[in-house]
Amino acid sequence: MKILFYLTCLFLTFTETVCASQSTVFCSQASQDVFVYTLLYCVEKKSDQGYYLEIGAADPIITSNTCFLEKKLNWEGASIEINPQYQKDWVQKRRNRLLVEDATQADYLLILKSFPKIIDYLSLDVDGQYDIVLNKIPFDKYIFKIITIEHDFYRFGNIYKEKERKILASLGYQLLCPDVSFPRVGSFEDWWIHPAGFTEERFKELLSLDLEKKYHDEIISILMNRFNCKTD
Repeated sequence: MKILFYLTCLFLTFTETVCASQSTVFCSQASQDVFVYTLLYCVEKKSDQGYYLEIGAADPIITSNTCFLEKKLNWEGASIEINPQYQKDWVQKRRNRLLVEDATQADYLLILKSFPKIIDYLSLDVDGQYDIVLNKIPFDKYIFKIITIEHDFYRFGNIYKEKERKILASLGYQLLCPDVSFPRVGSFEDWWIHPAGFTEERFKELLSLDLEKKYHDEIISILMNRFNCKTD
């Protein structure tokens, strides 16, 4: 997905979050890090240590869903990337570990051994085999407050989307933002939340919002306006 966005979108549609080399602003290609920040720090007023698991990391800075969380908020986390070409840059530019391996074969119990049982954020971007990776994650032992997961409907149709939704719904996750879209690309992701990560009142309020089939920046605007959130 990230490679396709490099070629088709050229980073023109979300210029307010273009990532500088020192990560002074948000880095995600489609507002994923802004979404996480807004829900946890504006909606839930998070003040404790943050943790993430990133599956399909690619570049350590450009379009990274976790760079801002690590560098600006001092989160702990682990990232998985099958392509070894990013390893050198990762060591130079990031503090948290990058595991160069196949996400469908990873030992997630070992990777998450030092993590709390409730983890703040799961980012999943592997360009196919999403359901296989989901079935490898020990959801019986760990809960993620927020999940952003690709289904790439614009490429694959419902092949992965329906499988992902069945798995995550069966685990108690609620689909807050179905079919998150990117201009000139279309629907590519779902954004999920778990009730364990939010107060009951806030959780219900979030689910009352109309966030279906919207551009990623529209979603952020709605959330920021509703919860009076500022990112500067």
